[in-house]
Formats: sequence, C-alpha cells, structure tokens
Amino acid sequence: MESHDFSSDIIYEILTRSSMETVGRCRLLSKECNSITYDSIFTNLHSHRTNTISGYFMQSMMSNRFYSSFVSIDSTTWRSYPKLSLNFLPDRVEIQGSTNQGILLCRTHHPRYYVCKPTTKQWRRIPNPKTRYHTIATGMIVIRSNPLHYKIARFSQPKTRCHDKEFFQYYWVRCELFDSKTWTWKQLDEVKLQNHESLSRKPAVSVSGSLHWLTWVENNIFAFHVSKESYSMFSLPLSVSQDNKGKDIELVEYMGKLAVTCIGKDESSMELWVMENYGKTEWNKRYKINIEALRRKEPDTRPAAFYNADIVLMKEYDHRVTFFNFKNGSFDRLSLENNVNRGCFRFQSDFEPSDLTGGFALKHPQGKRGRSKSKRRKSLTKYSIGQLGFRQFFALTTSKSFLILLLAFIFFCYVLDF
Repeated sequence: MESHDFSSDIIYEILTRSSMETVGRCRLLSKECNSITYDSIFTNLHSHRTNTISGYFMQSMMSNRFYSSFVSIDSTTWRSYPKLSLNFLPDRVEIQGSTNQGILLCRTHHPRYYVCKPTTKQWRRIPNPKTRYHTIATGMIVIRSNPLHYKIARFSQPKTRCHDKEFFQYYWVRCELFDSKTWTWKQLDEVKLQNHESLSRKPAVSVSGSLHWLTWVENNIFAFHVSKESYSMFSLPLSVSQDNKGKDIELVEYMGKLAVTCIGKDESSMELWVMENYGKTEWNKRYKINIEALRRKEPDTRPAAFYNADIVLMKEYDHRVTFFNFKNGSFDRLSLENNVNRGCFRFQSDFEPSDLTGGFALKHPQGKRGRSKSKRRKSLTKYSIGQLGFRQFFALTTSKSFLILLLAFIFFCYVLDF
C-alpha cells in the first residue's frame, strides 16, 4: 500500500484555503498546526484566500446610547467590502456577546434580544429572559457551525430574600441558559459566590467550551461550563495574584487558550500568562513584553485582546486603539468616533448566509401555527364565560363568537326579568 508523506509546505497551502471550521479542528491535531495557524502571515493569507474577516467591535456609550465601531488590520478585505456596522438592525443595540463564527448577541433598551450576522446583515429576535432581574453578565458560545447551534448564558441579580439567613452570607447570581435547538430559556440553579465577590462586567472569554469572567476584589476566574451546565472557580497565577491591587490585570484568549495579561507597577512591561493545561489549571509565563514605547505616547495604554500570536490590541484612554506587534515592535494606531468604554468584542466571520434559528423554525411552519390557532379559538366557544381564564376570555373579545355570546347573555337576562 502506497504511503503519502505530505510536506509542511503542502499542509500550509491546504490550511490557508480551508474554512474557519476546518482550521479550528486542525488546531487540535498538533502543536505545529496550532502554532502556524495563529501566525500573522498565515492569518492574513487565510483571510485573503477564503474571503473571511477578523477584527473587533469596539463598543461605546454616550448619553445612554450605545455605539459600536469595527476595527481590523486586514486591509485586503476592505477593498471588496464596506465597513461593518450594526445599522441594519431595527434599533440601536448594545452588544452582549460575540463568537468566532461571526454571530453576535445584541440587546435594545426596551429590552429586546437579537442574534445577528453583520457580514450578511441577517438578524433574528429571540425570546426575552427574565428581564425584571438586572443583568450582571452575558456570554454566547457556538456549539456547532453547520447546522448552527448556539447557547447563551445570562447571569442576573436575584431578589433579596429577607427570610433566608444564608442569602446574606453569599453573593447569589441567577443563571439562565438559552438553547437555539429548543428556542427557550431555562433557569438553572443559582450560583453561590463569596459575599464580597461578583462577576466582571467585561465581555466573556470563550475557551474550551466554557465562558470565563474575572471576579471583583479577589480577581479569581469564574468559569461556566456550557455543556455540563455547571460552574467552577480557580485562581490566577501565584505571582499575578500576589499584591494584585497595584497591577492592571486582563483576562484574554491567546492562541485558543485562556490567558492573563498583567502590567506591573513600573508600567514599562506586560506579562502574558497562558493556561497550558486547562484541566489541571497549570499556568505558564509565556512572554514579558516591553510596552515602554507605547506608554510614552499614551500613558494609559492597556491590552484589550490578542489578534493572533504576534499582535495585541491595545486601547487608550480616549478614542484611539493600537495594533501592536510585540515581536518586531511595530504598531498601527487607529482613531475611532467615540471613546471605547463598554467593551471589546472579538469578531471573525465569513460572508455566507447562516440559519440563525438553528433549524427550529422549520419544525413549526407558519401555516400550521395559523390553523392550530383558529382551532383553539373555535374550541373556546364551547365553554361558558365563567369557566374561561383571563387570557382565554381576552382572546374571545377579539372574535365574532364573543359578540354572539354577549347577545345571548343579554337576551337571557331580559327573559328572566319578565
């Protein structure tokens, strides 16, 4: 039997022409594949050959209104496609979560929740969760791309239970999970944190099928495991957690792994710690990056996210952001319309249409819904008004059947009087 030995050059050429989903799977095959697919040269070449786009939605809020700007260093894609925006949605929205498959979760002030794909200008409204509870954090994760299957985790503030003594000993968080397969929200068991802890309001970091947030005060990491519908807490690297009050700490994703950046008190360098073994929570200090040149131009420069293995996105105090290649020292500064004060959302997408319902709408054709609704209205006429519930009685008021019943009732009362 003939054996074929593919050279690394052939594998490289194949990967640069593969879909995002295929590249994601190949990253799990070996460290070599994982390393080359995050390299700057590879990401630029792959984007050009496969017609995909990578960047960030930078969100701002001014006068209680949300604004978003998309930034990218992929100049090739901009020659063929206009600047991405969320203006195609029916109202101005706040971005709640993003995925590497080009799907965003957005919310309006009303509130209404939407999932959308900006590259194709598709959107779909999803059912609301229990919006009377104040939102603390929200995250979205794609389980499968084809057919599309995604889940949304929402954490909110529960009502105070004065009769429950244990309620005041811990910080309780409501947890709801939306599944695109069932198109419904499901309430899970409440999360119990230490009384002084709470989840960060920053966008979730999605790694290894879980959503992650830093916690306040202690700077622990809260992980929600979507498939298991459970959560866990683990600590930062020891050298980062020690005396963290004088450090600027950010939770990020680096080459598909959970990572932490830390700027020390001298503010001239930035450490990058990567969780090499997620199951055993083993941290490794990968880089110590010199950011003195950036700090001289803007003292408040701080990391927001990693674009690939070489480039980190730095945000400044005002409306500027910088793509900084920390391996060769080059950087590009971009100016935005508004200050970046409400989060940085990673975005990677192709330009192919997606079924945002996950196939759920096909199970309930509109025609069948209409027929079943008319049948229910007809069946309501069999009951007397006293046997009807409020909603059923209200439904009758919009039909001709109610007028007939009303006339019959008046005639019956008239006969009794005589």
